[in-house]
Amino acid sequence: MKIVIIEDELQAITALKKEIETHCPSLEFCGSASMLKEAKALIKSEKPELVFLDIQLKDGNGFDLLTDIGNYSFKVIFTTAYSEYALDAIKISALDYLLKPIDSEELVIAVEKAEKASLETTRMQLKNFIHNQTLNPLYKKIAIPTSKGIFLHELETIVRLQSDGNYTAIYLNTGKKLIVAKILKDFEDMLENMGFIRIHHSHIINLNHLESYINKDNGYVILVDKTTLPVSKRKKKSLLALLNNDFC
Repeated sequence: MKIVIIEDELQAITALKKEIETHCPSLEFCGSASMLKEAKALIKSEKPELVFLDIQLKDGNGFDLLTDIGNYSFKVIFTTAYSEYALDAIKISALDYLLKPIDSEELVIAVEKAEKASLETTRMQLKNFIHNQTLNPLYKKIAIPTSKGIFLHELETIVRLQSDGNYTAIYLNTGKKLIVAKILKDFEDMLENMGFIRIHHSHIINLNHLESYINKDNGYVILVDKTTLPVSKRKKKSLLALLNNDFC
């Protein structure tokens, strides 16, 4: 795969290039840039298949670059020193990212995933990612991978998620249930700061579908669809703190 690196700092470009040469010899390095204009020109001239894209650039950010380009003929792996807001947006669009300093093992895994991913799927994920940037959190869409492909659902439509061994059952407000080959912890990380909270080792709920919390029988919640779910002792304090903070 032909690659380019779009990074804020020369040191970061050099370090990532070295990691790629050492651990991903199948990748062909075609250039680097640290500013939006030169990055856009580089992508246009080199036509890379994969772009390593820093979230923060010298004169803007990676989101600006993607918005400007619009027509995606490449796959993307984001790189960041850490930006909570940015990572939340990346996670719910099911895109890949690497935290700096780059870990060799994580780099190899991300590259292998990029090599296997279809360009059509990547385009959909990137368009969803850009679409989500301007939206109220309720109307942002999450990319849910299933055996049939990746499906986009507005966060508002998800009522709850329930652990099912190595799978997760996602319950929608339409009454539909999706079974996804991801553990509940994956979704807990993905939906952090998006209006969802884990109330039990088996349950995550969308607070926008919470009707009431009942402080008896060890504590339980009732959702708007009348589903009743237990709240574990370990999660009770964080749930009540969140409810008191939001509604008091």
